[in-house]
Amino acid sequence: MQKKSDSIPEVTHYTPESRLRHPLRLLKEMWHDLKASRELGWRLFVRDISAQYRQTALGYFWAIFPPLVSTFILIVLKSSSMIEDKGFGMPYPAYAFMGTVFFQVFVDSLNAPLKVINNSKAILTKINMPREAFILSGIGDVLFSFSIKLLLLVCVFVIYGVKVGWEVFLVPIPLLGMLIMGTMIGVLLIPFGLLFQDIQSALLIFTSGLLFISPVGYSTATGGLIGKLMQLNPVTPLLMAAKDLVAGHIPSNLMPFVLVFGSAFILLVIGWMIYRLALPIIIERIGM
Repeated sequence: MQKKSDSIPEVTHYTPESRLRHPLRLLKEMWHDLKASRELGWRLFVRDISAQYRQTALGYFWAIFPPLVSTFILIVLKSSSMIEDKGFGMPYPAYAFMGTVFFQVFVDSLNAPLKVINNSKAILTKINMPREAFILSGIGDVLFSFSIKLLLLVCVFVIYGVKVGWEVFLVPIPLLGMLIMGTMIGVLLIPFGLLFQDIQSALLIFTSGLLFISPVGYSTATGGLIGKLMQLNPVTPLLMAAKDLVAGHIPSNLMPFVLVFGSAFILLVIGWMIYRLALPIIIERIGM
């Protein structure tokens, strides 16, 4: 016979008191829901990946199409002498493709949270579930897409005879920083993206412009407007660190890297809090 206590569903109590008055309690709830979201996040990831590549004619080619296009543009600029040859330590096509693959980690992680939420609007308005599952699903999508690009990058390195040293095993650290930074911005944009469809289009324009003020196919510039923007770009120290490690060099300027990495992690937690507090209000509005 089933116990009476087992048949009573979990009840959530809502009070007018702000949950930010008890940040430690809020952080504990966030961590609990994150652990409880792992299986659901996996199911959402499998659903989205299956639907994404099943409904396209070119399938997995779309995962490598953006870096291929960016690499082609950079090669054209290099052949037109618009990019100065300062010695890249490897053939330029391999160098440019490596930079675009690494940069795409930030771009994909920036777009993933809002894309997953938009694909799950019907679930959001009907089922109460840990919303961290959508973030985990987006991260899984980014890692899956990166794994496809990484396989092609290895092939490119083999074709051009690029040799790497032990430093390459440290590359996941700056790539993790780009993943955290992109996810942080993407999570902060979710409430606005649910209310305004323009956010998704604005992100496409933003990332297209960001490509040219990031050291994707060249080293950091020091002069002019582009140089100043590149130095202010938080992606720059993370991307340069990843490329330096592949080239067999320990990043020379570690302070900006550590500062950006730590700041991105802290801001991700803050964005996560805002996401949890704002999403129920947004859901009520879009569900009306």
